[in-house]
Amino acid sequence: MIWARFACLCLPIVALLGTAPPVSCQAPARSFDPVGRWRLYHDNGAPFTARLAPDQSAATDSEGGEHGIWRWEGNNVRVIYTDGWDDLLSLGPDGKFVKRGWGPDDDRCGPASNQTAAEHLSSDPGPPL
Repeated sequence: MIWARFACLCLPIVALLGTAPPVSCQAPARSFDPVGRWRLYHDNGAPFTARLAPDQSAATDSEGGEHGIWRWEGNNVRVIYTDGWDDLLSLGPDGKFVKRGWGPDDDRCGPASNQTAAEHLSSDPGPPL
């Protein structure tokens, strides 16, 4: 474990030398690229647009606009909003995306408070929402 951390600290030096980084420092393969525009749905079926940017910022046009961040959790993407909600985007075995959402007071270790479809509209995040 210590060697893996040490190896990642040496990555800039390795890059300067022109050799490949150790396998432990390489990013894992992901099942999809989350960057872009998404159509997500509230539990009542009303759609809203989400923008996931390359800098891992997130924004929606839901209820006047919401902002947050996104991060990888395994092969899923967690979007955490400043209002206390968060969504988990997953790619199912059928090739369709699913959004599971947790409200501000929900236990994140418990079941999601809602689950709906999600659509990746574009890999271009476009202008801010």
